[in-house]
Amino acid sequence: MDIALPHVFPIFVSFFCMIMYAVYDLSLKAKILRAKLRKQGIDGPAPSLLLGNISDIQEIKSKASAEDTPTYNFLEPLSLDCCTILLPHLSQWTKQFGKTFSFAMGKVQILYIGDGELVKEMNSCKSPDLGKPSFLQKDRGPLLGKGLLTTSKEVWAHQRKTIAPTLYVNKVKDMLSIVLDSGNTLVESWEKMVETEGGIADIKVDEYVKNFTSSSFSNVMFGRYDVAHKGLFLKFRDLMEASGSPTVLDGRPFYRFFPTKRNREQWRLEKEIYWIILELAKESRMEEGESMIQTLVEGSKHGELGPSTPQQFIVDNCKELCIVAMDVPGITAIWGLMLLAMHPEWQSRARAEVLEVCGGQTPDAEKLGKMKILKMIIQEILRLYPGVGFTVREALADVQIGKKVFVPKGVNIWVWPAALHRDPQLWGPDALNFNPERFANGIPGACKIPQAYAPFGLGPRTCPGMNLGMMELKVMFSLILAKFSFSLSPNYRHVPKFDVLLQPKYGVNLIIHKL
Repeated sequence: MDIALPHVFPIFVSFFCMIMYAVYDLSLKAKILRAKLRKQGIDGPAPSLLLGNISDIQEIKSKASAEDTPTYNFLEPLSLDCCTILLPHLSQWTKQFGKTFSFAMGKVQILYIGDGELVKEMNSCKSPDLGKPSFLQKDRGPLLGKGLLTTSKEVWAHQRKTIAPTLYVNKVKDMLSIVLDSGNTLVESWEKMVETEGGIADIKVDEYVKNFTSSSFSNVMFGRYDVAHKGLFLKFRDLMEASGSPTVLDGRPFYRFFPTKRNREQWRLEKEIYWIILELAKESRMEEGESMIQTLVEGSKHGELGPSTPQQFIVDNCKELCIVAMDVPGITAIWGLMLLAMHPEWQSRARAEVLEVCGGQTPDAEKLGKMKILKMIIQEILRLYPGVGFTVREALADVQIGKKVFVPKGVNIWVWPAALHRDPQLWGPDALNFNPERFANGIPGACKIPQAYAPFGLGPRTCPGMNLGMMELKVMFSLILAKFSFSLSPNYRHVPKFDVLLQPKYGVNLIIHKL
């Protein structure tokens, strides 16, 4: 036995160190981080050891789901207060602990910020240590990978430098003909349906609108319209469905490694998408003209790629751009059609402006720039139904936000624009109403703290595709308004659904009249 002790001792020490690290990682680290936040007056619900506040969230959601779900019945005004319905735990904790509080999803410690002044400070924070959370690559690697949305510091800077110039205003203007072609296809399909039905039709608009945005971006990304209709974008949507979580974080320790049905579906789709994109990248080298996939191929040959291979750099950035550009503006447009259908007075004002500016001609960049009422309407749509779910950051080192809050290394920060945009202290007593007039004097005239208007993200990481997204929305609305009037169908059910994105659970049905 004495001879064996020298061999046993290192094993014992290693085992002891592993146990101590697990205790620190799962318990002590979380307590230390929360203690640092509490010293600053930031409190929150007490978490459990392994699951954090996941059980509390499930219990609060269960109680909330037992209540009536809002539906549109044509007799009462439709409620746009989706926040208390979708994530009732955040609403409850805001009432209990204030607009800034802490909670935990598994071992991930989260600082929720709903205070406009603090968001303003966060918006102006340029520190590279305020990066993207590690869970985006770990828990949702199949969906997001290591692209522009999930990386930090030098790796992110190289990706941003590669992608952003392709979406500058002057470049986006060159894409107008692509967007118009897709928009005209949508209008023509509706015209045929309306004519078939005798001048009026009940149309579920979702797929038509998503086809418009996906075919537009298919041409921008790959230089071809047909990619949008050959299975790739359907696989993207299937992957988003399999990854469905509004926070893109499950929170259960090691759950991403379990071969559950959902995880196996994500892994399968991730592999299929990987090889399709690489094949498209290969084909793009033999085609004339410029496309974003070619830009990504060039970007993969130099610069800081981090842990990614050149192939992974191309695939992950292409995947993220397609997912964001395909569905985010599409879902925003769908909500916009619903809101305009609810408010015929604004629909009429926008239509009058479109007809006056365009005079029966196809809109160009100059005409789109003159549509002030339409811009106000789009800004209000983005206020109520912003494209992003949560704006998330992680303190990669200790970070000071303004003079008020010190964020310890390892703490995640979450900002929910949908709740921030409905705060009456920022937007006035009509914050839950659709009122584009609030933007008559721009964002500074609409919001007490303009930096709290964040439909495209915060700070230096704002979405580089916002110019393209705004143009798509202007083109689609201007083309539709010039040809049709529309109202909500009796078949419409107002049930917001929050998975990766905030969208209508049952779609949007409109009664469409040909003008």
